[in-house]
Amino acid sequence: MLENGSESNCYKFEVSSLPSTVDTDGPYCPEFVGDEAGIWVWDGDEPGLYALDAEFWAMVGAQGFDFVDADGNVSITDPGAGPMTPVGTANSCLEASADGSFHLRVLMPAVPERLDEPTALSTVSRVGLALDGVTIFGEAPGVAGRGGLPALDACGGHIDPSGYYHWHFGSESIQTNLDEAGADASCDIEQVLEAILGFAYDGYPIYGPEEEGAVPPDLDACSGHLGDTPEFGATYHYHLSYESPNLPGCLTGVTAVGSLTSPDNPNASLPGGRGRGGMGAGGPDGAPPDFTEAAEVLGVPLDELLAALGPPPPDLEVAAATLGVTVEELQAALPPPPQPRP
Repeated sequence: MLENGSESNCYKFEVSSLPSTVDTDGPYCPEFVGDEAGIWVWDGDEPGLYALDAEFWAMVGAQGFDFVDADGNVSITDPGAGPMTPVGTANSCLEASADGSFHLRVLMPAVPERLDEPTALSTVSRVGLALDGVTIFGEAPGVAGRGGLPALDACGGHIDPSGYYHWHFGSESIQTNLDEAGADASCDIEQVLEAILGFAYDGYPIYGPEEEGAVPPDLDACSGHLGDTPEFGATYHYHLSYESPNLPGCLTGVTAVGSLTSPDNPNASLPGGRGRGGMGAGGPDGAPPDFTEAAEVLGVPLDELLAALGPPPPDLEVAAATLGVTVEELQAALPPPPQPRP
């Protein structure tokens, strides 16, 4: 069944939480400012795509973000387990531990059905499934309002707090984005600008940013259009972009009910609900989806709540004092934390 109530046949794909088709070992966060590391789309002052090098840490430090101590050590936190380094800073680079013991199940309509109005893709939304078997999510959580930086590898992916690897970029054309941004990082995945790269959750294919050597001139707001494709003839399809991140900003089709679940890990944090598809409180990348509701319950602006909590794990006493509420009131309003992996 589709989310609009229509009956439809769906394709079912089951993929490993750590696909063997890609390198999921990083690097992500550097232990020291000069170490090899990943990348990030910075959302503070001087926004853009950056390599996590010494110049980046100096820039964000000048903006008041405290990731690095006086000796150049970077604070690193596992959002699913806690601090990984002894560095006492206000902010942390987030690097989750991998867990390859479970699977993700993806459902897509066999015959895509267009919506009257497209569905906007917010932070960490379900975008699609790449041909390499890795799920694709929308823009990763920003740093400016949360304090933690969930580093990406040079190809635009990272590990979720519940252990599975996923993309926040279309990896097959990310090198162009990196080069244009002046980011000193190299993706080791073969770069292709015109081939099919995967499918969106609404069933429409996703291609590289170019068609016949150029960006198509007739793309809609979702970075898609109706046109000829080598595999499917004339059909609607999406294109990656040269923006960062380079993914569609909305979907024009209907997605399946339970489009992303885990058949063997009910604690996996997934966009739209946890594990087996229930609407749990936890969210991917350490970004619970119902902080807006918590802010409303507490009667404070969402950005103030996120700033008070800071990077995980939060100091609830400090956060409560900052917000002018009791610890008990704060605990009652917040969603429960993600469950530890078995």
